[in-house]
Amino acid sequence: MFKYAFLCLIILGFCQCAGPGTQNSTSKEDILSIEQKRFKAIVDRDVSHLEAVMADDLYYLHSNGEVDTKESYIKSIADGSRAYDDISIDDAEIRIYDNTAIINGICTYYRKHPDGSPNNLRLKYTNVYVEIAGDWKMVSWQSLRMDP
Repeated sequence: MFKYAFLCLIILGFCQCAGPGTQNSTSKEDILSIEQKRFKAIVDRDVSHLEAVMADDLYYLHSNGEVDTKESYIKSIADGSRAYDDISIDDAEIRIYDNTAIINGICTYYRKHPDGSPNNLRLKYTNVYVEIAGDWKMVSWQSLRMDP
């Protein structure tokens, strides 16, 4: 009887910890950290970090309607055609569903006109990360320009 009860406890424990539909151990704070590091990589023009965190099939819809792929977005960061002094996350609501994290946030891109005057950009955005082979990858971005 003891062996049977012990075996049932082991099986029950396995069923609660493994298999389809299990909860991901990634927290909202983990996802926020990934997002903050991505924004820092944009400011620092850290192409290797962006290569690592963006999915190969990234769909990046800018607030002006332009669409970038992973390749074209990273190229614009690397060549400086998109350059930022800083990026702040002003608000972020994060939801996690198994291997998918969705961020609905507000951020401010701090940048300058060619003459050096401020040209900051405040955005409402949705960013989607998917866990692929153990790594969180950004798969989609869409933003809407807000009044400063």
